[in-house]
Amino acid sequence: MPTIVFVTVETEPLARFDLGEAAVVADLLRVLEGRGIDVAELLVFKEDHREPLERHHPLHGHDRPVFHAHRAREIEVEVHYNAATFHHRFPPSATVATVTRWAVEEARLGPEEAGEHVLQVSGTRDKPSLDKHLGSLAHGGRKASFDLVRKQLVQG
Repeated sequence: MPTIVFVTVETEPLARFDLGEAAVVADLLRVLEGRGIDVAELLVFKEDHREPLERHHPLHGHDRPVFHAHRAREIEVEVHYNAATFHHRFPPSATVATVTRWAVEEARLGPEEAGEHVLQVSGTRDKPSLDKHLGSLAHGGRKASFDLVRKQLVQG
């Protein structure tokens, strides 16, 4: 039975990979290299995990086989809310949901108010989905900036 994983490589979209039954990180890197990606400094992270996986780490047996490959070990994040700016470092595999939870906590929003806010890429109207990896939003590789904004509420 093949090992099926989903991987985001830096700012590329999520892609599906069918690997051998006993696939490890090194096998994934060979496949990526075969697709023309320079893997020399590429680190592979399990989604929402802080540390990169070792090259011999198995890719099979994960409940949610989603990974992020990136050259940076951490992404410097800044979130603007009202007059305040919050800073924190996250792994590139952190999801927007993880960063949003941190940001609403830093802004000291109550549960109801927190649910009414989302992250928006600074200087844009782009509100990335909660499952998007931070590393895919770090244009330039190591930094990402967001505004914590109120959701557009539809009045019916």
